[in-house]
Amino acid sequence: MRKLLLSLVACAITFFSFDTANAEGQLFLGYCDGVIATRTSGTIAGQNVKNATIGATIRIPASMLGSYKGLQLTTVRAGFPVASSYPEALTAWIATSQDGERIATGTLSAPVAGWNNIVLDQPYTITGNEAELWIGYEFVQAKKLNVLSFVGETNADGCWVIKNGEYIDYSKYNYGSLSLEGTVEGDNIPQHNLSILSASTSYTMTQLGEPIKMNARITNSAVLAAEKPVIECSLNGNLVYTYEYPGTLNYRDKADVRFEIPSESITEEGDVKIDLNLKWADGSADEYEADNSCSLTTAIVKEVNVRVMVTEEATGGWCQWCVRGLVGMAYMRENYPDEFIGIGVHNGDPYAIRVYDSWIGNWIEGYPSAVVNRSKVVDPNSAELESNLKNMYPFSEFGLKLAAKADESGKVKFTVELSSLASNADAQYNMAFVLLEDKLPISQANAYAGGGQGPMGGFEDLPSRCDIEIDDVARAIYPSATGSSELVPAQITRGEVYTIEHEAVLPTIADGNNVWAAVLLMNRNSGEIVQAAKVSSIEGLATGIQQVSRDAETGIETVFDLQGRRLNNNATGIVIRNGRISFQR
Repeated sequence: MRKLLLSLVACAITFFSFDTANAEGQLFLGYCDGVIATRTSGTIAGQNVKNATIGATIRIPASMLGSYKGLQLTTVRAGFPVASSYPEALTAWIATSQDGERIATGTLSAPVAGWNNIVLDQPYTITGNEAELWIGYEFVQAKKLNVLSFVGETNADGCWVIKNGEYIDYSKYNYGSLSLEGTVEGDNIPQHNLSILSASTSYTMTQLGEPIKMNARITNSAVLAAEKPVIECSLNGNLVYTYEYPGTLNYRDKADVRFEIPSESITEEGDVKIDLNLKWADGSADEYEADNSCSLTTAIVKEVNVRVMVTEEATGGWCQWCVRGLVGMAYMRENYPDEFIGIGVHNGDPYAIRVYDSWIGNWIEGYPSAVVNRSKVVDPNSAELESNLKNMYPFSEFGLKLAAKADESGKVKFTVELSSLASNADAQYNMAFVLLEDKLPISQANAYAGGGQGPMGGFEDLPSRCDIEIDDVARAIYPSATGSSELVPAQITRGEVYTIEHEAVLPTIADGNNVWAAVLLMNRNSGEIVQAAKVSSIEGLATGIQQVSRDAETGIETVFDLQGRRLNNNATGIVIRNGRISFQR
């Protein structure tokens, strides 16, 4: 069976509408807010076959129907964009389930651009006890037509397309909601009906002493305009704050509001119940109060775990555009030292690690690219990286502390202290360790030489092939690029501190003073990095011991151990050679 085809034109999205204002004694049920898309903004084309039945339908849940009890659904409104041709006729209907018996129908001949009002043969009286109602229309397509309109926000109940009796959910494509509505009429149309459509805290936890940051979406679903409506906020049953919306909500207006419940209202740790109640500022009674309030819970904690953003950058000395990533990573490291970990994963140069390079190659399509928290790929320029950090959820339920120590056998031992603000009886997490080195020399291709591509952190003043030192270079990842599930406890209890140890072989390094490490904690199912930590030096490598590189009398190169004792030049393990700490096999 052939699928419906989406017709999209790459140009500015515009909308038009007809009869959007409610006449006296009329309200509308739907999700498009009385708006219709033009042909250029996203319409659906049917099959390239004659006599195909095409249609559209929306679901109206009980939560919306309750405020219209006793009123009548009299008309179905089908909004069509500007098109070259239209169906010969429309059949409208109402049903109590998606594919159930149609309890009211109507027909319209010769539909046109704009709103087509299809009067039902018999109006349907809303009882207020319905579990749901479906409002729809359909037509027989004599030829291919671009007539179904999607606009605005996508509502999961407002995006159903019908093709020869098959219902297809288009909400997953995020095209918007169908320009389809039901007209509600009656003698007792609600005059006052404010609603809270959704509410949430900005963060799932709040630190004691900080305000609770709130988000809410409110709307006016009735005739009279609401001037400066208010939201009353209660914590554990006690009214502590009132927010006043600064404007006016007219019929079908929606507003996204943000406010803060003062920190003085929060006195102790634990879960807090937040109750919100939307009211008319003039004290008018709302005619349907069921949708005026909502409740949610947030956690108040003494200390929060700041989430660290991990950026794994695909780069290489051969890549002329990768200097953009070098500049971006350096910017983030300097400006966000405690919130950012940058890892350079190299390809095609002396610092490439086969397993790590292979892993990141499955994520990216080109160089340079950056994988942020193993959840998405971005360009590694400083603005993009900074934007992702600022838009990232800033807290993690996990706390991590990392230490690393090298021994003279050429091994490094990682020790992690893991804690959590929440208990988890089935912890599905992996852990990996990355060893990194700074100040490594590389011959770097440079597309920004000469300044023709604009400024780029000073690279515009360097030649097209420049010898530089680079930081954040991954030298090893243990035990694998995706980590190990065996390192993380299967059960985690809030408040407990778990000590995790892992030992690995050191790679060949240039200077132990410039080596550092990171630990990555990943969701085992999604792969996303949920928390990370770093340690700025490796104990036993970065000792600060400095020795002369050659014997002053003989001119022969000298080698020392970490205690400053002179060794044979062929000694293996961790040594100081040429004044630099290194590991030699």
